[in-house]
Amino acid sequence: MENPSWKTWFSEQLNHYWVAQMFLTRLPVSRRLRWSEQALAHSVVYFPLVGLVVGLLCALTYYLTVALWTTELAAVFTVAAAILITGAFHEDGLADSADGIGGAFDIDRKLAIMRDSRIGTYGGVALILVVMAKVFAVIAIDESEIGIALITAHCIARWTPLPLIAFSRYLREEGTGKPFAASVSLMQLTKATLLALIVMLLLANGFGVVVLGAAALFTALAFLYLKKKLGGITGDTLGAVNSLTELLVYLLFGLSFTT
Repeated sequence: MENPSWKTWFSEQLNHYWVAQMFLTRLPVSRRLRWSEQALAHSVVYFPLVGLVVGLLCALTYYLTVALWTTELAAVFTVAAAILITGAFHEDGLADSADGIGGAFDIDRKLAIMRDSRIGTYGGVALILVVMAKVFAVIAIDESEIGIALITAHCIARWTPLPLIAFSRYLREEGTGKPFAASVSLMQLTKATLLALIVMLLLANGFGVVVLGAAALFTALAFLYLKKKLGGITGDTLGAVNSLTELLVYLLFGLSFTT
């Protein structure tokens, strides 16, 4: 007897989630995962949900370490945990983007620099400043809100690639973002946005919606900036926007009027 249609649907959606988790993190996934480029393209809907899991693990790291050491050390461990969980996926994109955009004027040269695995001055400085800023921004968040802030930041940050992919030109024939380049439909973007919005409403009420709106505005500005500087996006720039959005959310939660 065949499985009921809802079981088939649930199995497919669960597989899409596992594919998203495999792509975005170093976390273990189900042995029953069925990988394909089509599954990878459909997995984008669950990017915010993967961010939710990453945020939960970061919050757990913070609460475990702050019980043993200072708030400052807990913030360092928390930011480090996110980097370890994701394999420095987004930080690598940040460094490569900074090197490429800052290191040349010609677009082809910018893209060539971004393909170079070596880190340059612009990339090194950007990486140091952003990681330091994340640590200090986490320290500035009221401890009663730190868990919500971490989950919100990672959830929203994983949403940002979707509108960029949906509306931008992908500049490489190959790369981390290529499987999604022509496959993020408005329906997928809508589903992912609704998923992120529901998480925000459950976690942070009205302020979560404000944060999501601020992230959407930042993503729109990133779209315009990358269009001007490169003519489109690459996998590296998606990682850079993700990392900077995470920092933006920490800064918003650290504002004095939010506590």
